[in-house]
Amino acid sequence: MSSKNESDDGSNDAATTSTFPHRNLDQLYCPTATYLCAIGANPLEEGQLSSPSACIPCAYKVCNFDIALDQEFTKLVPNQRPEQCPRSIKRTKKSADNDDAPTTCVKDGMMGYKRGMNVLTVGDGDFSFSLAVAKLVVSDNSDSGMVVATSYEDLTTLQRVYPAFDDTLNALKSCSTKNIIGYKVDATQLKKTLPPNVIQPSMKFHRICWNFPCTAIGHGQDGQNESMEENKELVRKFMANALQFLDECGEIQIIHKTKPPYNQWDMETVAMEEINKNGNELEFEYKGRLVFDKCNMPPYVPRKALDKKSFPCHDACVYVFGFRRRSVESTIPNNEKADIDLDATTSLDPSSVIPVTTKLIDTLRTKHLALASYKRELRRPSDGNPKKGKKQRKRK
Repeated sequence: MSSKNESDDGSNDAATTSTFPHRNLDQLYCPTATYLCAIGANPLEEGQLSSPSACIPCAYKVCNFDIALDQEFTKLVPNQRPEQCPRSIKRTKKSADNDDAPTTCVKDGMMGYKRGMNVLTVGDGDFSFSLAVAKLVVSDNSDSGMVVATSYEDLTTLQRVYPAFDDTLNALKSCSTKNIIGYKVDATQLKKTLPPNVIQPSMKFHRICWNFPCTAIGHGQDGQNESMEENKELVRKFMANALQFLDECGEIQIIHKTKPPYNQWDMETVAMEEINKNGNELEFEYKGRLVFDKCNMPPYVPRKALDKKSFPCHDACVYVFGFRRRSVESTIPNNEKADIDLDATTSLDPSSVIPVTTKLIDTLRTKHLALASYKRELRRPSDGNPKKGKKQRKRK
């Protein structure tokens, strides 16, 4: 299938005709926890007396109002920093390594990760993503679940670039003695560069993940138009290399930004080209996209290449690839045509995944526009006249 622009008015929800521009909805899903946060209906945490207000950053993650060029919405409800999400937890270096620190939404099944899974992460910068995955898959009561965390760089480089790297590494190791760390691992030559104890016929992974793939580039750069073809070839080779390490019910997941120019990568097509070229006898295929929400995976922080600075990713999606036969461990739900009751928020499982439709976007859009209107009314003086400034005291 071909990639569509994120401002495409095409919809997979024929029952609703939108009167506003919206993002491309083709095979798009979102974590229920993200939708509940966006609508202001997340379950109460211990000690909370009332539900948090509807979250603007999460509404933008799901709907991409800015990229869809919804000028009315972006003018009345501008986006906010991701830290303003009610679920966002500001951690110090100490609390980031503390398993007892509050970690909302770390639930079994979140973002397609389940207890007991074996996961290979590729190209992880500071290993914060690997740590987030370990918190989701390593079981507390058994010896099941593990993460093989790998980086293209060597240990010395990672310690120099990321100030908290050693703390994150120690936390990752303490999650499970089965976790394995690999340095100088090339995503296009996994069999040659993975740690020797990973290269075994019995070692198969339920998830193989690469976040924001890009070629080896300079500090802080992100490889856009000038490296697009090179990056596409990188993805093709990674997919063909990773397939041999995948469990028969497993998935390869690539997290990637979707706003221009990244939408021009045509990720869902490019990722399958090398596999299809080789015959694709295993019937491997593109399953769909999942709205990426890092608040569901603490303490992950997306960082630029060889740079401790983070970058915005509210437009990012998880591109999911798996075998044609569905499994109970699939990130993308089997009931993709199911009619979800968006108003019955208490019956929705926060760890589940729901389709993004024009109806869902309209629900969030209407909610936030109404809240913005209400806040403007509160600021309006009771007599309807604009507030007058303080009279300046006349000099004598």
